[in-house]
Amino acid sequence: MNTKSVGRGLCALGMLAAGTTWAAAPDGDVAMWPYLGASFDYILASGHRHSDDGLGGYFGGGVPINRWLNLELGGFGEYFSPDKSAPTVVGWRDYGLKLDGQYFFSRNPAFAPYAVIGLGNAWEKQYSAGERDSAFFASAGLGAIHYFKIGKVNLGLRADARYRFTDTDGSKFPGKGVGPFNEGVLSVGLVIPLHFGAAAAPAPEEKPVEVPPAPQPMPKPMVENPARRFEDIHFAFDKSDLTDYAQSSLDSDAATINELAQKFPTLKVDVAGHTDWIGTEAYNQALSERRANAVKEYLIRKGVDANRIRTFAYGESQPIAPNTTAEGRALNRRAEIRTNASE
Repeated sequence: MNTKSVGRGLCALGMLAAGTTWAAAPDGDVAMWPYLGASFDYILASGHRHSDDGLGGYFGGGVPINRWLNLELGGFGEYFSPDKSAPTVVGWRDYGLKLDGQYFFSRNPAFAPYAVIGLGNAWEKQYSAGERDSAFFASAGLGAIHYFKIGKVNLGLRADARYRFTDTDGSKFPGKGVGPFNEGVLSVGLVIPLHFGAAAAPAPEEKPVEVPPAPQPMPKPMVENPARRFEDIHFAFDKSDLTDYAQSSLDSDAATINELAQKFPTLKVDVAGHTDWIGTEAYNQALSERRANAVKEYLIRKGVDANRIRTFAYGESQPIAPNTTAEGRALNRRAEIRTNASE
């Protein structure tokens, strides 16, 4: 088998697939789910192997530790056919376990690039001679994941390239010219996000016991307060479009603001846009600006004076809930609306 031609062809096909633009990506939470992963590996064989380039496969699983870091554990197998043009004709079968740490530059599901460092152990066997070794290895490289959906199934296409050093003991293979391996590893594969559990059913509400109201004193006349905070406007992941519920809420807000403006000529309306932490800081800053402007434009259409409205954009910098949960990230994708009568 000519592993060089087969391997390079499959790698080229995988890289082409990795560059394909998919119609839509799922909600950003998928980038923070635990996952299983499998890949096809093409290994640029070290000269110390005296073999052809290798083909391999990997299977493992990983978990997000925080916004930036994943840990992944898995096993692999590799096959190197003999290079008949080499002075020493040697073929290899390798098996191993590895632990990877992946640092993500972004968790955007459309394109999530990462740097990776891995450690592990390989069991190497020259199948032509039966000699073998157990060797420590370390690797480092760069890669990216693109998440997509097929029907209702979330998947990710992953590709990475690594340099791998394997501390092979040449004395275990006498007379073969074997030494430590310095190799490139190209990988293309799938990620299968796992989502465990379902939302708990809400507890039944207890009916309050009706108690006759106590007589209330006559209320004192109150001066209406122009300082108000309205209900937050929430957005879908990576969106600045207003939902039907948001538009209904803003209809009510606009009516109240216009009433207050008649009583307080100096009334100002402050609209602040916010995001969750999925994506880069620069991208989220721009997204929060679009959200604040979407609310402003809707209020103007409902009769609020544009000169009263001030917009602010805070990106991901002011969360009101943990970004480590789907529920928290949903709360952080918001625009806040406040009024005051200060000059």
